[in-house]
Amino acid sequence: MIGFILTTLLACADNPADLRDYWYFRTDGVDLPVRVEGKLDSDVILLMLHGGPGGSAVDYNYGYDTDLIEDAFAVAYFDQRTQGGTHGNYGAETLTIQQVATDTANLVDALRDRYGQDKQIWLYGHSWGGMLGTATLLDTGADVDGWIEAAGSHDYPLNDVYTAQKFISQAAEVALDSSVSRQDAMFWSEAGDFASSLDLDNISENDSLDLNQFAFEAESHVELASSDEFGEGLMRYLLLNPTVKSTAWWSGLWGGDALNDDAFTTSYTPRLGEISVPSLFLYGDLDFVCPKELGEDAFNAVDAQGVSTDFVVLEASGHSLMVDRPEDFAQEIITFVNTWGVPR
Repeated sequence: MIGFILTTLLACADNPADLRDYWYFRTDGVDLPVRVEGKLDSDVILLMLHGGPGGSAVDYNYGYDTDLIEDAFAVAYFDQRTQGGTHGNYGAETLTIQQVATDTANLVDALRDRYGQDKQIWLYGHSWGGMLGTATLLDTGADVDGWIEAAGSHDYPLNDVYTAQKFISQAAEVALDSSVSRQDAMFWSEAGDFASSLDLDNISENDSLDLNQFAFEAESHVELASSDEFGEGLMRYLLLNPTVKSTAWWSGLWGGDALNDDAFTTSYTPRLGEISVPSLFLYGDLDFVCPKELGEDAFNAVDAQGVSTDFVVLEASGHSLMVDRPEDFAQEIITFVNTWGVPR
């Protein structure tokens, strides 16, 4: 059953183009909260696929990059099943990549039913959202107009290999640099030793989780860019966040584990050449969680098919590149969509 079960809660009265629309969408037994904000008269809606799994779209609805993107387009934020503020019955058999991709494809249709069949809809995924977006593109037949993958992981097994290789390389480089602090040197040595101990052809799920933990910790041992706008966005997030974080954390933990189990062995790399819509791949040069080589692989596969595509690496950026370099991040997206978006 697909349908709308809650009417609009918020709308901007000053300018009808500046949309603030909050509703629930029912698909296959779950109710997903949807928040659409920004310039609806642009005729472009970016459908945000949040990270995790186990996260929430609200985490992407407060940054300076968000303000800039919403000045150009409308953005639809929704929580995936079992995550954030979703409601419903979540049988274990529904916690699969295919099911969440089907939910996403159904929401694409619902957005056009609500806002107009002439709207361009671009998938826009971060981290785990890269896996979800790729699955939606390749396995559901969703009618989308473009794809933006920001530090996304469309191939968990290869992701682990690239992360391990990046640690090994960084550890070797740091070992030769006498200017590195003792604390940093100890971290890189430990991470490099761990990565070197792995059989890159057969990384276990537990080792994958440990590698991921090292990758997030690495962000405190590199020099990332910082934005003066982050503090204001953080305050909005803390004060205006409609999601109860403790509830979202508990529900997301269970669902996230199930989806991670599915993703652990999932590789879309062999099929990336099937992507047929304009595609932008944005990665941070200091991202150990989802290394830039993933984006380079995707770009090469899509470009080889003659599809409009671009691969952008933001310097001094880690996994949250939209936080590290918000203006550059937003401008890359705005420029690409304006260049390659085709009116319906």
